Amino acid sequence: MWTLALTCAFFLCIHLMISGTHLKEQIIGRIGGMAYYIIFAILSVVSLIGMCVAFAIAQDDTLNFVLWTAPLPLKIIGLVVNFVAFFLVILGITTPSPTNLLALWQLPDKSVYGVIRISRHPVLAGIGLWAIMHFISSGNLASWLFFGSLIGVCALGAANIDRKRLALMGETYASIMRRTSIIPFVAIIDGRTAFAPEELGIARMLLALSMFSMFAVLHEMLFIVRAL
Repeated sequence: MWTLALTCAFFLCIHLMISGTHLKEQIIGRIGGMAYYIIFAILSVVSLIGMCVAFAIAQDDTLNFVLWTAPLPLKIIGLVVNFVAFFLVILGITTPSPTNLLALWQLPDKSVYGVIRISRHPVLAGIGLWAIMHFISSGNLASWLFFGSLIGVCALGAANIDRKRLALMGETYASIMRRTSIIPFVAIIDGRTAFAPEELGIARMLLALSMFSMFAVLHEMLFIVRAL
């Protein structure tokens, strides 16, 4: 459990205390932007792998208190929410976005388009939804540490990206923020933008469905625990 706690703390540190602060600009000033992003990507991947390994080991730790087991109705709800999460992540990765790294050099021609209408941070929103459902459904300390760390990075990371984009792009990004939301579907419900399913792309949706189906079927083999 202590290893899991330390790896989660390191993961949070590099994302919230370095990437989300002025320390990032100071580091870039010393080593350059390309070197920074390469080192940051390596540290992120290594720390996430470390978290996953520590999380697996912690399942048998005596300190991993199990307080409850999710009932079947909650697991079914979780399956539906996790499908939405996969949908957001896959479409977010494959759709030009005003919040990804490429937008630092050039905004997409249509800044509010496709899945961005649902959430302007679709990848973070998807990972966040997935982590929230696993946090609720898993009644043990190791899961709360692991998924709670991911929830924190997604929530604060989205806010940090908005802050930095707003400072860099000014009114251009402020206009995007007014027409979109971080939380999925809120801007559509508020009437700030329209839902346009034809913009999502059939190939992207089929890819999301395929990925979700694969993980749902192989969940027990990959993660020991059954999806339902």
